[in-house]
Amino acid sequence: MPHTTVLEPLEADQWFVDSPELREFVAITKEIISSTTHNRTQTLNALEPHFAALLKKENWLPKHFAQPNPDSSLGGGIGQWLLYRSQERSLTIFSLVIPPHAITPVHDHLSWGLVGLYQGKQEEIVYRRVDSGELEGRAQLEIVGVYQVKTGDIYRLLPPDEDIHSVEATTVFAPAVSIHVMGNDTGSIWRHQYNPEQGSVRSFRSGYSNISVKEQKESHAKIR
Repeated sequence: MPHTTVLEPLEADQWFVDSPELREFVAITKEIISSTTHNRTQTLNALEPHFAALLKKENWLPKHFAQPNPDSSLGGGIGQWLLYRSQERSLTIFSLVIPPHAITPVHDHLSWGLVGLYQGKQEEIVYRRVDSGELEGRAQLEIVGVYQVKTGDIYRLLPPDEDIHSVEATTVFAPAVSIHVMGNDTGSIWRHQYNPEQGSVRSFRSGYSNISVKEQKESHAKIR
């Protein structure tokens, strides 16, 4: 199982997409995060209408960040493009681009987050882990729900029971593009990839399609 990843702070906030719309949204998000530190449900409640407004705006996401990635570590040509990352790595925004009928592995995020569909349609299967996590490499999941997601829809990520899912693009001619707003540096940390049929779990780090993930210092406290 993965170790807890300890990431060094960055020298400054990183902007891979620098648009007025994204800068305004990041500023609002930081204010909400700081004022709802002790209740991440409140964070999501306050943030969702601002996120919905961002999803409705046009032309703030460059076309390059809405393209698949043939070298994807997630497989299937799935692109994970970093748009913004805060200096302390406590806020990242990235696009996930899934080619038609491709599907992500079953995975978790280990953080609160909002996911909004910017383009296309998806099917999301949400799981809950039901074992104790005591057996190394083993995990038992149950399906919580199957959801059809269309452009403009938003869903939440909130560990432990709303954090494990797989997503399939149900579009035919164009990829499905979702925007993720996460409370950690999702692509840089070690997290979990599950195989529900085999009852197994392994560590993985997804990285980002537009930057290299350097080796990070890690503590020795295992995540189960």
